[in-house]
Amino acid sequence: MKAKEIVKDKIIKEKEGNLISKGVKFLEEVKIEAKKITWPPKKQVILSVLMIMFFSIIIGAYLGLLDIIYNALISFLVR
Repeated sequence: MKAKEIVKDKIIKEKEGNLISKGVKFLEEVKIEAKKITWPPKKQVILSVLMIMFFSIIIGAYLGLLDIIYNALISFLVR
C-alpha cells in the first residue's frame, strides 16, 4: 500500500507543479498583452463621459415623463 501512496503523491506533486507553471506562464502572457493596450486620450474620455451623462439624463427625463403620464391616465381610469 505504501507504493501506491508514493505514486499518488508523485502524481499530485506533478499536477501541482504543472498548475503552478501554467499559472506563472499565464501571468507572464497577461503582462505582455497588457503592454500592448493603447488608452484613449484624456480629452476623448472626458467627451465620452459627458455624452453618456447627457443621454442618460435625457432618457431618464423621458421615462419619468412617461411614468407621470401613465400614472395620471391610470388614476383617471380607476376613478
